[in-house]
Amino acid sequence: MQFLLLLLLTSSAYSNEGKKGLQRNLYVTDNYHQNVVSIRTRKHIRHWGDNHFCAGSLLSAWWVVTSGCCVSTRPESTPNQPSNRKNLRVVVFTPKRLKKPSPKNIYHVQKIVLDESAISGCTELALLKLDRGVTGQRFAMMLPEKELNSTWLCNSLGWGRIYYDGPYSSELIQIRAQKISEYECKPDCSRCLCMTSYTGRGNMCQQDLGSPLFCDHFLYGVARRVHTCDDEGFMFYTNIYQNRKFIEDTLSGATWPKRVLCFRLLLLLLVLASLSVVSSD
Repeated sequence: MQFLLLLLLTSSAYSNEGKKGLQRNLYVTDNYHQNVVSIRTRKHIRHWGDNHFCAGSLLSAWWVVTSGCCVSTRPESTPNQPSNRKNLRVVVFTPKRLKKPSPKNIYHVQKIVLDESAISGCTELALLKLDRGVTGQRFAMMLPEKELNSTWLCNSLGWGRIYYDGPYSSELIQIRAQKISEYECKPDCSRCLCMTSYTGRGNMCQQDLGSPLFCDHFLYGVARRVHTCDDEGFMFYTNIYQNRKFIEDTLSGATWPKRVLCFRLLLLLLVLASLSVVSSD
């Protein structure tokens, strides 16, 4: 009798600990969710959120980074071209995918910039410029200044599958992951990060394409497409550190036309001022 009572108490303790561990390792427990966006088609099919097809991350109030496969043409034999941005919507601050989003949290895509390093097929990264700036609380993220260390514990967020070949999650979930050697997972690109689940749950087949990989306050990766799928727990991300120049050039180039206009106006004012001085003489 005492043995049965001890067994029941032990199993109950393990059950509670398991639930807490699952909640801690699976569901979002920090502020990273403020930067994760849902990329969708213009209209839902039957239910709100069933038109979601990719995740992304806010780089700034105007720009979102995601996988190039989410917004570029297929199949791979075709030239790399952006998809029709009129059919895209970006939803922010909506961790529950199937919940009707507030109209103020739905954004149109004004511009798509693809990484031109890929000659055909879909690119590794894509930057989406929104039709207006995002207002509201966002988690301050930065681009990495050095390569990812294998001892760091990172978080990847998206609306992927909770278990292998299962349904997509209706709530934003996270996977804690650590970097492993590229020789262990053998990715099909030279600028990738090989990650493995810290808890042993999840692999690339469960991943939401475009899901960001956050390490502390730095955005280190974007989940990319793979040609083969295994159940060994490997996850592949485009390395943001090695693609930092593309991001910085795009974001800095966005303000260049305004600078050119200001310079031209200043030059025109100087010319007019000099002409007025000459005429007065």
